[in-house]
Amino acid sequence: MSHYDPESRTWNGPRQPPVFNPAASVGQVIVNILERTPDKIFEISADTEQSYTCNELRMRTIRAALNISSKFELAKGDMVCIIADNSACVTPVLFGCFLIGAPVHTLDSSFEETDLVHLMGITKPKLVFCNVHNLKRVENSIGIAALEARIILLNDPSTEELFTPVNNESTYRPPYLGDSDKTVALIVCSSGTTSFPKAICLSHAQLIAPYPRVSNLLGETALSFSSLFWFSAIQMLMTVLMNGGTRITTTKPFNPEYACQLINKYRVMHFFTPPSMLADWLHYCESKQLRLPSLRILGCGGSPLPETLRSRANALLAPQGRVFVGYGMSEVGAIVTIDLLGVPNSAGLLMSNVTARISNESGELLQPNQEGEVQLRYVHPFAGYYGNEKESRDLLTPDGFIRSGDIGYFDQKGFLFITDRKKEMLRFRGYQIAPAQLEAILMEHPGIVQATVVGIPDPEPPHVDLATALVVTTGTTPVTEDQISAYVNGKVPDYKRIRGGVFFVESIPLTVNGKTNRQECKKLALKLAALRG
Repeated sequence: MSHYDPESRTWNGPRQPPVFNPAASVGQVIVNILERTPDKIFEISADTEQSYTCNELRMRTIRAALNISSKFELAKGDMVCIIADNSACVTPVLFGCFLIGAPVHTLDSSFEETDLVHLMGITKPKLVFCNVHNLKRVENSIGIAALEARIILLNDPSTEELFTPVNNESTYRPPYLGDSDKTVALIVCSSGTTSFPKAICLSHAQLIAPYPRVSNLLGETALSFSSLFWFSAIQMLMTVLMNGGTRITTTKPFNPEYACQLINKYRVMHFFTPPSMLADWLHYCESKQLRLPSLRILGCGGSPLPETLRSRANALLAPQGRVFVGYGMSEVGAIVTIDLLGVPNSAGLLMSNVTARISNESGELLQPNQEGEVQLRYVHPFAGYYGNEKESRDLLTPDGFIRSGDIGYFDQKGFLFITDRKKEMLRFRGYQIAPAQLEAILMEHPGIVQATVVGIPDPEPPHVDLATALVVTTGTTPVTEDQISAYVNGKVPDYKRIRGGVFFVESIPLTVNGKTNRQECKKLALKLAALRG
């Protein structure tokens, strides 16, 4: 339970020492865990049906570490970039780089050249792992960014050379890499919903400490379609590893039908999906009247989950399963809250070793049920944005709290409620409008699958934000744009009304990590409004 300290006006999660030593390197912890249950199957590739035991993965990890460091002269601190789908080769390469202390920058294989040039230009990798299908884009991006980086294909027959036996592999011991709070293990990207993504550094300690033994997952399977570009995918990988589970991987993109096939085939018990995918998946399951008896936990995070979606998902999973909602921030390096009790619209209670507070714009710390910016601090400090000291400093308050940019409040029982993003608030005649509130109302309409609200400027002075809705309909419930406007406007005060219009679209623009791309949504809304005149 979250404990409130009225003197400091902070909320604190339980104080709990980590199960695994955060002073070690994450690679050292990984090979130690894999050595404990050598015959247990850790990973199954749904593409090839090839399975890997813990011992097989341990040896492939050690061989990858030794072969990469010797063949490519890679040493501690040399940057590696992985731009690949979830093939069977990705996990041992990632773990191998952790062993030798080479920081890994994970990017999505769907990234276009503009993003690749920007992000690789920040971290300047010495070695880049990619797939055949994105090789040309990667080559072009390396050239445009003027990088001296070698490329290795991860879905090519030659890839197995990385895992060939090495003479001293049986006596290998991971080297000491230094202070694990200050040694970078992984670099992930910020969401990029309103601007170019930033490169977030995560230390070895941050990858070890947040994963207590939450349950015994021995014999239980977990599935996520997310590539390791998503920090949530890294978190799932580490949680499954540290709790004895089995991970199902696939290089194929998410679609609802295929997800259901995998869940039934492998009797998946734990499935993680962002709200954007959950909406499509639920609509498919309901239209086909599917039952998924193996599924016990459906984890959802990355953006606010409308209560209507959570209710529908819980109804689908009943009686054996339920939805768990999580809230986190990559910069913290840990899941911040989880709602295990199903409190409506709540992000849940604080996790272990997390401290939070709510601040208004003047810096005053607020009390329960008062809304402001959520500020966070974890026992292992923020490791910074790579190559960007100014933004690293700006993210922190003078006393070391991370400014989340999220607007929310804690109730009297310590449950956190996120109401919107600070940067996404609309301003109308002195009022602030939270898009998430209007989106939640839209998602209650039976004819809507997905919805996003953005602000377009009023052409008349003082050019206030006009709330505008982009809507994806079910296609089965007849509805007009005017009816949707009336539906929302009948539930909100005058200043929150939809004034910019409702526009039907085929899909909502998303970032590659499944979050709503607010920049592209606003561009689309402006274009559609101009066409309508």
